[in-house]
Amino acid sequence: MPGFLDRHRAARLMQDEGLDALVLAQPESIIYATGAFPGVATYWRRAGAAFVLVPADPAAPLAAVVGDLQASGFARQSGIAEVRTHRLWVETGRFPEPLPDLPLRQPRPAQYDLAVALDQLRDCLAERRLLNGRIGLELGFVPAADFPAFVAVPVAWQDCTRLVERLRAIKTPAEIERLRHAAQYARAGLTHLLERAELGMDAAQLTAIWRTGALAEANHRGHPEPQSSWAYISVAGDGFAPGGPLEDGDLVKIDVGCVVAGYSSDGGRTAVAGTPHPEAQRVHDALRRSFEAGFACLTPGTPLAEIYRVTATRMWDQGFEAYGRGHFGHGVGASIWSEEWPFIAAGSDAVLEPGMVMAFETPWYIDGLGGFIIEDQVLITDAGCEVMAPLPRELLPISRAPRRSA
Repeated sequence: MPGFLDRHRAARLMQDEGLDALVLAQPESIIYATGAFPGVATYWRRAGAAFVLVPADPAAPLAAVVGDLQASGFARQSGIAEVRTHRLWVETGRFPEPLPDLPLRQPRPAQYDLAVALDQLRDCLAERRLLNGRIGLELGFVPAADFPAFVAVPVAWQDCTRLVERLRAIKTPAEIERLRHAAQYARAGLTHLLERAELGMDAAQLTAIWRTGALAEANHRGHPEPQSSWAYISVAGDGFAPGGPLEDGDLVKIDVGCVVAGYSSDGGRTAVAGTPHPEAQRVHDALRRSFEAGFACLTPGTPLAEIYRVTATRMWDQGFEAYGRGHFGHGVGASIWSEEWPFIAAGSDAVLEPGMVMAFETPWYIDGLGGFIIEDQVLITDAGCEVMAPLPRELLPISRAPRRSA
């Protein structure tokens, strides 16, 4: 199959939770499992636009329910033989074949009909002898307004949100390559920004410089442009508002990422124009030492809660006992944001495993001083971790004065 789903690992996790199958409803999970786009109706991010059935038996084939507009393309891309359809709002036909023999004067739904999609799913479950079984459903995605319709399907629905997150947390080589390229483009943009930033520029101008450098790196490598890019660049101020114009002594927080085939990188650094305020230097030095302490723990088998404890304790031991950052990093992958499970948090129950790609970070936003961030995207390996786009972790210098007009 063209997707990234490890059927044997999925079977083990389902067995651990006593599940007979999974029903994937979140668009990103469907793409992960099948390698195919589940259709434009999924853009509404409501339940029922598409489903993929993953039986616990790894030898049993997947099945899918998608909108009729893109059913043939989904079947072709995914290789799934059983693709059931429900009607979308888009009217279709095929020339020169006659119009399909359908009931007359019956409009299509304005979007799609969840009940019809669930009927198709129910029929699929019945043919697989899975009715009345324990079926996992991504309840972290399904809206509360949609869930009552699922009660009509005679199965025992169980939340499988965390199970699917655990599956997606371990990346395949192809996923790792996407994330590596995305991180390298973003790093090139950051380097380009440091080389060309000038006093007097605001955050929007700095963001444009960063994006130009990131896209140029993809072009230099002969790769397609990233699907998109994002940047949280702030100049002085509170560290989260854009701010500007850049003046001597100002901090520039640069938190950026590129998206390659749906996979978003995440990394960041702090720069300074000229000489930093002594307190800014003191804070950044403390954050860097805390980063290094936590970074040394990024090895397979280490509980994420322990990484949090080490990082936070190093910060507290330097006199910053009120520093209460909620997490020091997270997984990265194909999500609607750059952050996904697992989180390096005090209450985390996850451990690092080879194949995870994590963003490890020590940020702080101090109104009146500016924003601070040190963030590396790392691949967890059998031996430890690999920084996917290395950069120095000190305060990075910006020293260019404004260009004089001719």
